[in-house]
Amino acid sequence: MNRAKLLKRTALPLAAMCLAPLACLAQTSTGTTDLVVTETPKPDMTAKYEQGVKDVDAYAQSHGDTTGSAAFAVVTGPQRGTIVILSPFRWADADHPPSYEAGLQREIAKNIDPYLATPYRLSFVQSLPNLGNPGQANGGPDKYYEVITLQIKPGKMNDFLAAVTQISSAEQKNNPSPNPVIFYQLLFGGDASEITVAIGHPNLADFGRAGKSIDEVLRETYGGDVATSVMVSLDGSIASEENEIVEYRPDLSFTPSGNGK
Repeated sequence: MNRAKLLKRTALPLAAMCLAPLACLAQTSTGTTDLVVTETPKPDMTAKYEQGVKDVDAYAQSHGDTTGSAAFAVVTGPQRGTIVILSPFRWADADHPPSYEAGLQREIAKNIDPYLATPYRLSFVQSLPNLGNPGQANGGPDKYYEVITLQIKPGKMNDFLAAVTQISSAEQKNNPSPNPVIFYQLLFGGDASEITVAIGHPNLADFGRAGKSIDEVLRETYGGDVATSVMVSLDGSIASEENEIVEYRPDLSFTPSGNGK
């Protein structure tokens, strides 16, 4: 089975690979850290769960929360219906939580926890800013994202990063794309070899947009021998990959407003 099949798809050129904010990686600087909360509501409690999220957001906003959040609903695959919430995170701030933190946790326990099918999961990811395309400055999230989760083989991260760096350079030169491309590396809460790529789309029709394959772009840029070498290296570095589509949920997200209390 070709483990790099999704990265070769002609409909999803990786023009911006050299995120974001889902990153050459071998020489990347560290980017922002996000707290990721994954919640799966009970099938018959979706409406109450969503209202609970809105109530918790309203509580945080009314107390001057300065963090904010972005919520995404998984719309394909076995995790369909799961909500993934990303919030900017600073480790230093965790040592000095705001005064309303205890109240916020009570609101979560009252308004969200009773409606979950399983306990929520926490993880931390870090963006890899030297790869990817964050999109328009000050722009909001795209309506949809293709999320590709890659497990890199032990000892093969450098091979993966080197291959992606060459692909990035080729894409930027010969196959530029308007789609934001965000790279994240998992820090805590799972497999340390996990890389997530989030590719934004303004609508579902954009998923079918035709484009050059990565192999074609590599051959145009470097020639056949290098193109073959890069694709072999990429394919040989990936242990597994999964893809799904998520939809941005502005009604379950909020923009910070205030200075905190």
